[in-house]
Amino acid sequence: MGELRREPIVRRWVVITTENPKGPSDYLAFKFPFRVAESGEPCPFCRGNEWMTPPETFSTGTGGGGWTVRVVPNKSPFFHIEGDFDRRAEGMYDLMGSIGAHEIVVEAPDHPPSFATMDPPQIRQVLLAYRQRFIDLERDPRIHQMLILKNYPGIFNRHPHSHLLAMPVVPRGIDEEILGTLDYYQRKERCIFCDIVREELSARKRVVMETSSFLVFCPFASRFPFETWIIPKTHSPDFQAITEEMMGDLSVILQSLFARFRTLLSDPPYSFVVHTSPIQGQFHRDEYHWHVEARLRIGLSEGFEWGTGFFVNPTPPENAAELLRDSG
Repeated sequence: MGELRREPIVRRWVVITTENPKGPSDYLAFKFPFRVAESGEPCPFCRGNEWMTPPETFSTGTGGGGWTVRVVPNKSPFFHIEGDFDRRAEGMYDLMGSIGAHEIVVEAPDHPPSFATMDPPQIRQVLLAYRQRFIDLERDPRIHQMLILKNYPGIFNRHPHSHLLAMPVVPRGIDEEILGTLDYYQRKERCIFCDIVREELSARKRVVMETSSFLVFCPFASRFPFETWIIPKTHSPDFQAITEEMMGDLSVILQSLFARFRTLLSDPPYSFVVHTSPIQGQFHRDEYHWHVEARLRIGLSEGFEWGTGFFVNPTPPENAAELLRDSG
């Protein structure tokens, strides 16, 4: 018998398959289409090939040993820092210039490392780069939302990297979370994310791991097999307010979580995003709670999901959490 579960923030319904649930072996076949062959061309992200990228906007470890993390503008950006909005109509439709920023965070000087195999101090340097670029970009009054996105392996380049996007609008996915957060706060005068942390710590069925600063768990209404969230235990709307201690904690968590993915699912393709509050005055929401969402990229979307907006997850989050705990 399956279950219909409602996710409490955006109140999205998810079908969880509890009869004959899928396990790690069921997903191994899905990972191979994502493997990107090396082209044999020089990699623009490798140390020594800095001339192949636009000038960096930030870097760490640039002493005698060279840089350890490097941030550069994307050569094919979704959003451009130059220009203006040029808002206009095209018949009944609205359009404007895609003002903002799209940067690449090169996470290591060489190809081999991934978050699963990096040392936590290297991941901490990546988090430091994220934070610094957020702090710099939020000074631009045209920018209303920032987002971190990582695909592993990279779709066009397998050198370990992630995307940092600064946008002039709040995307629908985050807007839906904010609306759900505000509705819950108006009814209960509490943060829904903080309540979820308390509930998951009490139930313990879906917890993967925790540190003094973060809880890692598979959400009650997980949309995807092995979907995992990382939420700060202390309320904070803004990722860029992350402390030095929290960055140390989060670097250990990211290495451990993706090492578990690697062990349990034979190094699967995955994505993760960092959701944080919008910025700039009236758009900022103190009630929001920044967090990380991770999922496998396994291509299991069905016509039912596309036609109805329901997600179908054939691996119950309780099973996923237990498997991830045991693989650590």
